[in-house]
Amino acid sequence: MAYSRAAVSVKVGAPADQVWQHIGSFANIKAITQGALISCEMDKTGTVRKLKVKGAKGVITERLIKYDSQTHTQIYTIIDKPNNIVPFVNYTATIKVKATTARSSTIEWSSRFEPKKGQTAEGCRDFALGIYDLGIGGVKKRLGLTKPKKKVAAKKKAPAKAKAKAKPTAKSKAKAKAKPTAKAKARAKKK
Repeated sequence: MAYSRAAVSVKVGAPADQVWQHIGSFANIKAITQGALISCEMDKTGTVRKLKVKGAKGVITERLIKYDSQTHTQIYTIIDKPNNIVPFVNYTATIKVKATTARSSTIEWSSRFEPKKGQTAEGCRDFALGIYDLGIGGVKKRLGLTKPKKKVAAKKKAPAKAKAKAKPTAKSKAKAKAKPTAKAKARAKKK
């Protein structure tokens, strides 16, 4: 089976060192996934983590392969196990944070994997990209870079009766004061 790939590259309005503090820590994944994980248990070496996902049975076990704080790079793999809840196997991911200016950086999160039997490459890619977007969104939130959504107040509609009792316009006043028609004059003479 051929490998598939998924990748995102997102600019962040914060220095690379600050961004790396949040996304670079292998043990910090629960903090940036915005409630999607119930737990993240680390082994004694700090290189293996077991993730329990909210609303899912089973765990995802991941191993840190490379960590470099100088280049802001982290490479990890998912350990293939029968109870793994992800739609792929042979998954390896890389997270990099690159400085773009003194006050901004870019997060690059990419992976390669093979879809499990019965899964599509597109479905697996969408699954991976969803995780990356969630994690990067969590980093932005922790850095205070996300704007809270404003509630838009709905305009109140005037009740139907109120519309019927609208104020008379100049045109309607003029019509009311108009001279009587010939028929109206004839009726008035008969009386």
